[in-house]
Amino acid sequence: MIPVFNYVTGKFDPSIHPLFINLDKTDIPVSRKGQYLRKETAESLSLMLKDFHKDHPEIKISVISATRNFNSQKVIWEEKWTGRRKITGISSINEIKDPVKKGELILQYSSMPGTSRHHWGTDFDINSLNNEYYSKGEGKIIYHWLLNNASKYGFYQPYTAGRDTGYKEEKWHWSYLPLSKQFLQDWNTLYSGNGAGFWKELSFKGVEHVGNLAPIYVNSISSECR
Repeated sequence: MIPVFNYVTGKFDPSIHPLFINLDKTDIPVSRKGQYLRKETAESLSLMLKDFHKDHPEIKISVISATRNFNSQKVIWEEKWTGRRKITGISSINEIKDPVKKGELILQYSSMPGTSRHHWGTDFDINSLNNEYYSKGEGKIIYHWLLNNASKYGFYQPYTAGRDTGYKEEKWHWSYLPLSKQFLQDWNTLYSGNGAGFWKELSFKGVEHVGNLAPIYVNSISSECR
């Protein structure tokens, strides 16, 4: 087994990890091939989707993003840091001269590599990365069903409305708490035990400016996910 540090920071390949499963081998609908989750997460998600479709057989829920390891998250982060990937509402990230402000803009919706819950195989995004989608039509039906039922299967929304710090609300992001709660504790134990050296093996653009913000964003989650 890989070291706990490597696991919770995403420094591994889920495609060869024995506790992960390729969603292509399950009955879980996906938006693209080659996505992975922990087996326990996938099993419970499959049950939840079957029950959702009993109530709403005409509405599709699909996983659009599942496990992302450190390298995958680093690509997303650095494309946003350099301006190669646009940030909603920002004309050009390169116009931001303060590196801390620059990092905070990216951190509205994207985690620093080594800090994402998507590293753990417990968290996934569904259907649309747009909160407005969940305010009407099929999106509203999906979201309200999940609010009323997801906890029965172990799933909770980490990034809810009404939090004072951390990422913006993400109605599309759900977490399998029976596993993620322990991984959150592991991450905090490792960081608090060696905050100064935590980033030595986790280099990415801007880490020297925003790395100290990591515990705030990792822990600014809904009370149910703590």
